[in-house]
Amino acid sequence: MEASITLKSIAKTFNNNTLLADLSFGVEKATTFALIGENGSGKSTILKLLVGIVEKDAGIAYINGKDIKNRSIETRSVTGYMPQNIDLDNELSVIENLIISARLHGLDSKLAKNKSAYYLESLGIIHLAKLNPIDISYGDKRKIMFIRSIVHEPDVLLLDEPTKGLDPHSRNKIWDIIDKFIPRKTVLFSTQNLEEAEKYADRIAILHEGNIKMDGTLERLIETTHGLSRYVLSFTEPPSDIFFEKIKENPRILKPSLNGLDFEFYSREKQQFFKAMSIALEFSLSDIELSSCKLRDLFIGLTDGGLE
Repeated sequence: MEASITLKSIAKTFNNNTLLADLSFGVEKATTFALIGENGSGKSTILKLLVGIVEKDAGIAYINGKDIKNRSIETRSVTGYMPQNIDLDNELSVIENLIISARLHGLDSKLAKNKSAYYLESLGIIHLAKLNPIDISYGDKRKIMFIRSIVHEPDVLLLDEPTKGLDPHSRNKIWDIIDKFIPRKTVLFSTQNLEEAEKYADRIAILHEGNIKMDGTLERLIETTHGLSRYVLSFTEPPSDIFFEKIKENPRILKPSLNGLDFEFYSREKQQFFKAMSIALEFSLSDIELSSCKLRDLFIGLTDGGLE
């Protein structure tokens, strides 16, 4: 399938810190691709690199088959970008911010105004059109920046944590609009909201220490856990050190940790769960929970020492 975004052997360092290390991946046309990773893992750097805000040290990147460096005007004209940081012009009204962005991307004055008003109405903030950004809330500013990224209806949409700081209702509205792009547009978004990645992405990449550790559909990523399950034992009072000493005698009980009164661990064998529960029964066990691994578990395992 044709790729809308391609990165080959991308490297980037800053102040002697490696942000991206020989990074290569592609995003197929008309699909939605999620980048997840810890703070500082390089998610934002990838998006900034694709729109020319950050210059790569090595490698090559393409949008719609065009080199982003040699044909930057062409690639930027078909791209919409929403950064994390608020960068609206406080000297202009909300709708003026949007119209100027649309005009810069080739829309005529009438169409730019109509599209801006349409998306403001779609997100329920048309009443803010004549206000200046400095006079509105953070969440509404984020919505306006999202509109700015799509007002010219680009072929490729690059979103850096698009629903950060938004309430659930607003997040749903954002994704309702993005969903309308999916049959025709390519969407690459970064997020720390793993539920959104699970729900909306066709493919998910886990970024860690400057490179992609895993990449695939949610189903394919979960398959790599080979039957790993997550277990939680809840107590009415914290278990004593004796409990943990007995747990340590079972090396196939993986990544045991106590969070408040909840003891969490992983295992590929239910027998290990039965062993842990029999030990817990000697203490103040009050409840149990078991589930197959989800993206959260896989992400924590990859970025925090593994689940071997």
